[in-house]
Amino acid sequence: MKRKVFTTLLLACCFAVCAAAVSDITGNWTTTMKPGDGSQFAVTYTFKAADDKFTGNVAFPNNNNFAITDGVIKGDSISFSVGLNGQHIPNSGRVYADSIGLDIMMMGKKYHHTLKRTN
Repeated sequence: MKRKVFTTLLLACCFAVCAAAVSDITGNWTTTMKPGDGSQFAVTYTFKAADDKFTGNVAFPNNNNFAITDGVIKGDSISFSVGLNGQHIPNSGRVYADSIGLDIMMMGKKYHHTLKRTN
């Protein structure tokens, strides 16, 4: 009986530590965007998380930075908007230990990107 209780508590602690590690997105993340014309370029996302909310920006190579708004973290799921030329581009995804799978809805199409932590 004691062994079952100990094992259950140990597993619960492991899950709590993993969940905390996964939901900490604060820092810089990069991805390579391929707009479809044969070109590609790196984009950097900077997240600043506080509890289940976050803010930040998206930086493109031509020094254009766009604000991240409405950032929410629920477990391993995230969602936010990026303000781009007066539009709000919705982003949603899943946080993993070393990456973020991100779906971006733009002009009626869904684009998937994988962000990798850079710091």
